[in-house]
Amino acid sequence: MPEHHNIIVIGAGLSGLYTAWKLQQTEQDIIVLEARSRSGGRVLSARRGDSQFDLGPAWVWPQLQLRVHQLITELNLEVFKQFTQGDMLYEKNITQVERYAAQSSHSESYRVRGGNQLITSAIQRRLPVSSVYLNTRVTSINRKDLRIEVLQNNKPAVYTANKIVLALPPRIFQQDITFAPEFSNATTDLWKNTPTWMATHCKIIFIYDKPFWREQDLSGEVFSHAGPLAEIYDASPADGQFYALSAFVGLNPHQRKHIDNDQLIASCLAQLKRLFGEASQTPQEIQQKDWSCEAYTCAKIDIESPVQHPQYSHVSPREFWDNQLLLAGTEVALEYGGYLEGALESADRVISICA
Repeated sequence: MPEHHNIIVIGAGLSGLYTAWKLQQTEQDIIVLEARSRSGGRVLSARRGDSQFDLGPAWVWPQLQLRVHQLITELNLEVFKQFTQGDMLYEKNITQVERYAAQSSHSESYRVRGGNQLITSAIQRRLPVSSVYLNTRVTSINRKDLRIEVLQNNKPAVYTANKIVLALPPRIFQQDITFAPEFSNATTDLWKNTPTWMATHCKIIFIYDKPFWREQDLSGEVFSHAGPLAEIYDASPADGQFYALSAFVGLNPHQRKHIDNDQLIASCLAQLKRLFGEASQTPQEIQQKDWSCEAYTCAKIDIESPVQHPQYSHVSPREFWDNQLLLAGTEVALEYGGYLEGALESADRVISICA
């Protein structure tokens, strides 16, 4: 007999874990199925010593995003203000760098002390260990008996539920999961036309023992048309154990695939030398995360789509099969789509239906 649960959440990112946690407080029987070997989804922090820095989303705005503020408070986590003191740089080309005072776009941005992964880790610790199934990739969902077929550690298994929460990016579940009955072309086209947040981003962290940019009265914030780094920010942890610059690569996934990674890093260091001088050339460590290489984040259509800032809040409906199949995730949020706040907003909507 298939293993049956009241509610099955597919996806152990922020929205999926938060949904499961809040609904388990109503004493419902809930499990979470996650294809990766880890939870957290795009919320990912790398550890260095006792500190962590974010390879996924880094910023929160507690004064504006009330759900994030409430969750951080509930989990007894702390935030600290993004470092923006000093001038910012604007690189027009490889020979022209302009300097601007008090121009930061992140003067009201905050970061979670210890990294954003502390949020998802803290939520998971509040779930029963047996309720999160890793290495479990859903392959099909049938409306009859709400039957879910999976590959669990590469072995087939079957689950059934009273309700299913799809806490995945629409392009991912449209690409990877077979539904029976099939959804209309209008619905699947809507999913296809919803870009996955962060899917094509590549983030590089350069770690140093001294904040040489601060010593030059620079905030570390850079916008560049020269590249290969398009945006740079101070990513130093609050405890001062080390200092770091976090940068987004301006090359798209196709361009990145045609450049050797050592060559890419060398080009990035050459850019940092143009901007900050010789002190930037000896990082203690370099951490890199290319989200376009993550099969459970970046769908094929994400790579093929034009690079643009995603626009969300248009994905409707979000409930199917007489409210037996529900969508969650930042891409389907009614507000703050593409932010952690959006992941929580979409989860709250699901929770209100299932509670």
